[in-house]
Amino acid sequence: MTETRPLVLQSDHTLHLMGIGGVGMSGLAGILAGRGFTVTGSDRSESPRLDELRCLGVTISTPQVAGGAGHADAVVISTAIAETNPEFADARERGLPIYHRSELLAAIVAGMTKIAVSGTHGKTTTSSMLATIMLETGRDPLVLIGGDAANLGTNFHAGTEDLAVFEACESDGTFLRYGPCSEIITNVEADHLDQHGTFERVVEVFGEFVELVPRDGFLVHGADCAVLGGLVKRCAGRAIPCGLASGSVYSADRIEPGPFGEGFRLLIEGRPAGEARLQAPGEHNVLNALCAIAAAAEVGVAPEEALAALESFRGVGRRFELICELGGALVVDDYAHHPTEVAATLAAARKGWPERRIVAIFQPHLYSRTRNFMEEFARALTAADEVIVAGIYAAREDPIPGVGAEQLAQRVQELAPGLSVRYVAEREAITPLVREMARPDDLILTLGAGDIRRVAEELACG
Repeated sequence: MTETRPLVLQSDHTLHLMGIGGVGMSGLAGILAGRGFTVTGSDRSESPRLDELRCLGVTISTPQVAGGAGHADAVVISTAIAETNPEFADARERGLPIYHRSELLAAIVAGMTKIAVSGTHGKTTTSSMLATIMLETGRDPLVLIGGDAANLGTNFHAGTEDLAVFEACESDGTFLRYGPCSEIITNVEADHLDQHGTFERVVEVFGEFVELVPRDGFLVHGADCAVLGGLVKRCAGRAIPCGLASGSVYSADRIEPGPFGEGFRLLIEGRPAGEARLQAPGEHNVLNALCAIAAAAEVGVAPEEALAALESFRGVGRRFELICELGGALVVDDYAHHPTEVAATLAAARKGWPERRIVAIFQPHLYSRTRNFMEEFARALTAADEVIVAGIYAAREDPIPGVGAEQLAQRVQELAPGLSVRYVAEREAITPLVREMARPDDLILTLGAGDIRRVAEELACG
């Protein structure tokens, strides 16, 4: 339960952020610290991100215990903080004002010109691309991203302009709190059904988000997504379709896949408008780039300048990120945790490295997502040459009877009888297995939103 009164930032108040090491919370803490606010925080355990925030003057304690909020004027939590958390329970018992992280973000960007970036897939990369375009062309917006953008070296930028570019996550519907704003919505698919219940509710929440666009604002949207085509009717501002579908204002042709990059020619209303090569593989990243270019144009950045800026885009952490080389094999980590994302990542790998054997190491994230998309995950994974399925990363969920990673591995094998498929329940057992089986011509992909990246990091240690 959070406060019914809106959060108003006051320079003489102390804000305490629980779960401050999370990718969303840490960015908010960094922005606040950079603007001179007094910020404290806590997390379950130590991490490099906490050390970065301490360097900015943020006082942080671990682990989370009763009394950890101290004498803060307000406490900020994320959806991941359970009511049974001792620090949260103590703060509530003491009557401290408690706000959700989305309410803090809404308070930070209140009164600013806002571009909120959302969608089932691609929002982190698209917001990072847009931020890169802005910064490379002399703009200085506030930026908050759900991942570490290589061009920023982190997940936020405090900025000096009255302009905010931020990722708006649809997972729990709290992105409806940001008020009137221009938007990018890349696509809408079924996901986060553990929060929303049904796909119909997911669509409705996005529809309500579209309605936040004011008459003088804009909605850049993925034209290849049929669901968005219906939701655009609820937009009061300018609707700008981007993609490869007919009718797209911003489109692309001459798409040329290559290792760790994708070349394309930009088309605006069907007319050539320049070329670029992204340092991000996959056709899906061309679609992300089109949305970023379109949004940048709406705030005064010429498309040719945007294309030039995107040449310097160096990607986002955990988005097809090269971790190491292992005896000639390339080890890449990716956050893909939805069937569409797994399929897109494997397609990018196949097109960029057609001569290499694709080894997919997939860790399902959440029992509910695995149950809901078992068949789709299995079909996506058949695009690899070797498949290793790790045990489910449960995160906030309890096990669901009859749902497991072993069943997923079995289904992959049923769909592709000739494919080498292995189920390895313990993540720790995967690294030695991969070292033993790796070939010099492999492209080894760790895929998932849990801790499967640790395998890639362990391989990098030799």
